[in-house]
Amino acid sequence: MKGVALLLVMLVIWYFAGMFHQTILMILAVCFLVFLPALMLLAFYQRKHLHVTLQKPKVIAFKKIEKELAVLAENTSRLPVNRYRLKWRLRYTTDKKALRKKLSGCAGSRTMNDDNLSFLYLQAPYCGVIEVQLCRITVYDPLSILSSSRRLHESGQILVFPVEKPLHLEVPLTGRYDNLPVAETHSSKSGDDHSEVRLIREYRPGDLTRHIHRNYSARTDTIWVKEFSKENDYIFDLLLDTTVSAVGTDTWDAFYEIVFSVVIALLRQDIYLNVYWYDQNKHGMVRLPVTNENEAAEMLAQLYLADKTCTAEALYHDLSPEQEGLMIINTRLEWYFSGQPVYHFHKELVEEELSTHSFRL
Repeated sequence: MKGVALLLVMLVIWYFAGMFHQTILMILAVCFLVFLPALMLLAFYQRKHLHVTLQKPKVIAFKKIEKELAVLAENTSRLPVNRYRLKWRLRYTTDKKALRKKLSGCAGSRTMNDDNLSFLYLQAPYCGVIEVQLCRITVYDPLSILSSSRRLHESGQILVFPVEKPLHLEVPLTGRYDNLPVAETHSSKSGDDHSEVRLIREYRPGDLTRHIHRNYSARTDTIWVKEFSKENDYIFDLLLDTTVSAVGTDTWDAFYEIVFSVVIALLRQDIYLNVYWYDQNKHGMVRLPVTNENEAAEMLAQLYLADKTCTAEALYHDLSPEQEGLMIINTRLEWYFSGQPVYHFHKELVEEELSTHSFRL
């Protein structure tokens, strides 16, 4: 718009200069003719020397919580860039619809500076993977009259995790699963068994006084306690059934919410898991042991990035007979344990169901 207005002013000046034979107006009109190409060349020069990249190609975000995406602008020219504009495209990997956003910023003449960061703020409505692509950059001249643009091929990912839900889960382990393959033991988690000292650490409120390492505490003037290995932790096999086709982004979101909530609830009852799913890229079953909350997050990230397309024949062909039916969560949002249904979730109410219902295995 500014460029059109300037062109109209130049034409008016040229017209009056010709009508009234005013030398000053003629000189001014010629200056305008030279000025516009100079601005265009300057914008082209600055666009050629301005390089933008995502500060982090992979970003962690949480569902419905605002997250900032940072873009670093590197200006290799000797002139500062007063204004540029980026066009983004954001798209869930499970959805063909793309969300287009624009971001404006400015960049100085120094090549690396925190002031050259621009931010886009986003609230992700679903769990999963958002593909981020920088589509086009437009650089404006110092007066923001003319501009020059080019296409970009910079891309990245946002891994959107669910916010932890207070899932109430009852697991009456004593004597119930002793004859099932689920009742395996694990001996690398800290606890109260005195068979082996796992480590020595500083005292925390709630530690038993009989576990205090008296000799070491006396030498260091700090209270230290002995932490022992714990025996008889249960290990569950969790199969993620993704054989249902044509699953939408909202259904995947509910599926991820259920899986993460169930895994965290079991971990907090000292139950470890072997999580299985079929990965088309690896042409077979993936097995991932989960023994803490960090590994649970890593498991979910790997699940996001896997190609989970499979048939029931392919899924259960790679599953050993003793594992079938122990614990299954499928993309119909059904939860089974030991061949018995635990609960059938509804994608519109899944967050409420996870937070308010009580489940029993």
